[in-house]
Amino acid sequence: MKNLYFLIAFCLFAITSFGQSRTKGTMPFEYHPNVSEDRYNQRITTKTIPTGAEEFVILSRKPNGNYAVEKYMAGLKKKWGATIPLTTEQTVYGFYTNPTAAIVVAHTKTGATQQLHGYIIDLASGTLKDKQLLMESPVSNREPGIAFSQDGSKLLVFNYQADSNYKIRSVKGVLYDAKLEKVTDTNYNLNDVRDILSVDIHVSNSGEQYLSLISDNMNRLTVRQYNMKDPKAKVMSVLVGGMYGGKKVYIMDSRFKLMADNQLYGAVITAEEASGLYYSLKAVRFNFEADDMVFAEEFKFTPDYLAKINALNKTDQNKPKRFEDIYISDLLQTTDNKLLILTEKKYTTGGKNAPYFAKEMLLFAYDEYMNSAWTSVLMKHQQAPAEDVFSGISYSAYLNGNTLSLLTLEELEGKYDLYLRQIDTKTGQTTEPKGVRLNVANDKELAYVKDFTSWLTERDVTVVVRPKKREAGLRLHHIQLK
Repeated sequence: MKNLYFLIAFCLFAITSFGQSRTKGTMPFEYHPNVSEDRYNQRITTKTIPTGAEEFVILSRKPNGNYAVEKYMAGLKKKWGATIPLTTEQTVYGFYTNPTAAIVVAHTKTGATQQLHGYIIDLASGTLKDKQLLMESPVSNREPGIAFSQDGSKLLVFNYQADSNYKIRSVKGVLYDAKLEKVTDTNYNLNDVRDILSVDIHVSNSGEQYLSLISDNMNRLTVRQYNMKDPKAKVMSVLVGGMYGGKKVYIMDSRFKLMADNQLYGAVITAEEASGLYYSLKAVRFNFEADDMVFAEEFKFTPDYLAKINALNKTDQNKPKRFEDIYISDLLQTTDNKLLILTEKKYTTGGKNAPYFAKEMLLFAYDEYMNSAWTSVLMKHQQAPAEDVFSGISYSAYLNGNTLSLLTLEELEGKYDLYLRQIDTKTGQTTEPKGVRLNVANDKELAYVKDFTSWLTERDVTVVVRPKKREAGLRLHHIQLK
């Protein structure tokens, strides 16, 4: 088993290092956030989707509650725009694309009924088809959910069925194809699983459905695979919490992702029940084709590890005495089949007008056999006012081959800018942060909307920022990293 390496985030390595940028196009940008939405746990975190090397579509909200889907070509030349007629009471649940269409799913409450509707916009012409009713249920039910495949060819809409104690007993849904034509009804009976507290659902490009369940008082992780040929589910289950070294631990955070190889990966952070202290990070690969679970080497959140992180922390005067507010933010798979687990410290200090913070990232890598390859710490310090929450902080990631690029809004050495870091996923070594030099405004007002950041290629990026010493409004930029 490979040794575990602790790598300081600011060492250099020999990859193509980008920095600065040149602007390939810029234009004014309207931004009207839905203030009634939970922006701490956003439903849609990506509102710009690339459809080619220099083309993309954007989903943007208008003041009256309508939404627009617009397609842009090279040089930010607008090809078409389509208006989706919604009201301020309606909520967009999903936005994704497939090779021929952009699809928006919206939620509506009308009296005692709630509905999900789908809207299809033709990518070539911008033609908006009539809305389609996807699902209807009583408002007394939990809010419905959706899941779509990576290539946009499948959409699953579903309802949770709960008992009198609000515990989930089954999930019923409908699977649709790329044209939102019905493929099949789905019904997942979960009565044999005790105390389900969360259900995470993924859909593969070929239509398999994966349900990841946290149950047994936050101790057990169960994954079920359903397909359209066999009504009986394949089940894999593992006890993650329980007694370890005389300490009772439970799952306090989890993240699942269906990768391009059609294998489901899960990662959990466990904590001690009595003290709330972080205990460990665990990861597992569910290979249903081989009917096999592969467990990663457990990583312990030890006092020595905390001391190493605090040694890198040049910002806080009072260094943390325990791990807190660190959550799993993403799972990625590299071209050499490494699993990358990205975690980030995110929190608010409490109170109605308290600011929000996004700080250090802890990165973990596992090889194709789920052995630990390396771990790295990336130090950053981001702060946003209460009204902006995380709309302009945290990070935007892009994985290209064995290079992971991270774009963040920070103030470093007195310069407020978008900064680029690149991580060699073979070793975990990280370049120094380099400013993109967009001269972002730093007057404590909203200056960057991360949801609209999109990597068209490893060099071409779209961003929405408010430049300093220019117009007061936000601008959409297409930039090329040098």
